[in-house]
Amino acid sequence: MKRHFENLTERAGRAVKHWWLMMLAGILCFAAGIAVFVFPLESYVTLSILAGILMILVGSAQLIVAATSTNYLTMRGYVLVGGIIDLLLGFLLCIYPAVSMAFLPVMLGIWMMYHSFMIIAFGGDLETFRVKGSAWTVLGGVLLLLLSMIVLVNPFGAGIAVVVVLAGAALLLFGFLLCWMSMILRDLHKNYEKEYPR
Repeated sequence: MKRHFENLTERAGRAVKHWWLMMLAGILCFAAGIAVFVFPLESYVTLSILAGILMILVGSAQLIVAATSTNYLTMRGYVLVGGIIDLLLGFLLCIYPAVSMAFLPVMLGIWMMYHSFMIIAFGGDLETFRVKGSAWTVLGGVLLLLLSMIVLVNPFGAGIAVVVVLAGAALLLFGFLLCWMSMILRDLHKNYEKEYPR
């Protein structure tokens, strides 16, 4: 049993060599969140295309990480499915911006909710491997989940200003969480490469 756990740990550590893709996606989400607050009047008009581009980039990064990893901690399946969903939603938002603007709050809420579950699960995986920062990761996922629920409770009655503020806050939080998780993955990769040299 102990040897099996060591093998799992070794594979998990080597699977995170593409941590920088998550960092890049986090920086882009954080920058988009800042842009939403800096240009609030134009934000709703451009938010659907901006969100679509971000979803395509985040989804692409997730698919690359999932496809090139034999074991992405215990979340490879979630990351793969999440990447496909992100790509589909992203292309939908970019190809049909007029329709997307009408349903943007719902799509953003669902997108944030799905990723919040992934982040909470990732925090649970970190706790399993006794990695520092697991509690903060779970807390960040819970905060993102709460934001998504606020968006989904009354997506069409809240008003454009509220949707823009919530979307901006969610993008900032999501960007920060992606950067945070990428740093954890980077440290895991470095530590396990030293522990289990090729």
